[in-house]
Amino acid sequence: MARKIFVIWNPFAGGKAMKICRALSERLNSDGIAYQVFDTSESKSATTTLSEFLDASFTDLIIIGGDGTINEAINGLKYNIPISILPAGTGDDFIKNVNIGKSLNDRIETAINGRIHPIDLGQCNDRKFVNGVGIGFDGQIVEDMASKRVPLLKGHAAYYYHVLRILGGYKERPFQYSIDGEKREKDLILLTVGNGTTFGGGFKLMPEAKIDDGLLEVCEIGKISGIRRFMNIHKLSGGTHDTLKEVGFHKAKSIRIESNNRLFAHIDGERMGQPPFEIRVLLGALKLRVSS
Repeated sequence: MARKIFVIWNPFAGGKAMKICRALSERLNSDGIAYQVFDTSESKSATTTLSEFLDASFTDLIIIGGDGTINEAINGLKYNIPISILPAGTGDDFIKNVNIGKSLNDRIETAINGRIHPIDLGQCNDRKFVNGVGIGFDGQIVEDMASKRVPLLKGHAAYYYHVLRILGGYKERPFQYSIDGEKREKDLILLTVGNGTTFGGGFKLMPEAKIDDGLLEVCEIGKISGIRRFMNIHKLSGGTHDTLKEVGFHKAKSIRIESNNRLFAHIDGERMGQPPFEIRVLLGALKLRVSS
């Protein structure tokens, strides 16, 4: 069967995404590979676009965008075809888990001819994720970014503004949850469930997470005083926060978070709302092209 590639790109990722899309198109034209390009819009997400236009004639999917675009795309994917990622987002956290090459030319080569590697996905209620779900502090940041926009700040700058704005004063919340059926009750600043390692554009919350081990990583952070949060935030970037007594890690196949209207959540960096959440691993659910 001749190859036919479905390319979806996010024009809101700016000039970076457009440059990548043009370079990819030039390469596909040069190689004589059939393809069609679709973009997302304010009224039509990648989920909707794939649901409407991806049919059985396509053999591959290439996603140009950030973690949010990847999340939308996998939730609209109806066929078990290989996917490739050309990162063009602000944080691009998920792609830090795999090798797709460093230069644009290398990444395009991987996107077209890379080795197919099965990876796990997660599922939270009825939504799939590639990277993770954050409940509590990091969920509150995404909620605030959506509801309390600062006109002059975007991307990383907006994220770090909201981190610093609430870091000292964010109160731990009561969590009722279970990990692989074992019930727990704790007061936590956050509970994050990860398939990947990195969140928020560079915070290595889950340093031991692997996207192909059939398990999700759970990070719990309990009560830490305001001054100690500022003193230790650098440990989140380096993935060394396991040295703090308030931090715990678990491996799991399923996690349930009970209803709590004081908790907000994100999924792959996008607003997710409030629990209850049923989260589980989907073993080998995605065929991802990686560097050969």
